Amino acid sequence: MQFQRRYAEHYEWIVQQFTDWAFTLTSSFLFYHDYDDLDEASKNTYRVGMAAFGGIAPTYYIALFDKPTTSPTIVWDFHSLLMAIQLMFSLMLTDEEKPLRLCEHCQKAFVASQSNNVFCSPQCKNQHNVYKHREKNRDMCDKI
Repeated sequence: MQFQRRYAEHYEWIVQQFTDWAFTLTSSFLFYHDYDDLDEASKNTYRVGMAAFGGIAPTYYIALFDKPTTSPTIVWDFHSLLMAIQLMFSLMLTDEEKPLRLCEHCQKAFVASQSNNVFCSPQCKNQHNVYKHREKNRDMCDKI
């Protein structure tokens, strides 16, 4: 990729882009996390919101490089850094093997090393289980 040397964006614009990406990630997480509890109108609202994410699709072409051991290569032509980041974010969000997730405990975004990971670290998993255990004990004490 090639970009201009003196290229810059206003801080507010950058903040808005990150806010939009956070909204997209959170929306997808909540959609699947609360899927059974949502009515059809709420599900459609999530779907419409997710469909609005993105922008102009990048173009591509197939290149043949001089090395005889390589196969044809797709070369993406991004018109802006934003478009490149949005595509990479979208690919991470939809990756089935290593999906982008929100930690069940701390709510930080992380790339899951396995498709069934729900915590960003063993420490978060442990802390979540400790809190859950303490709450269970507190409920038991309240019943007595």
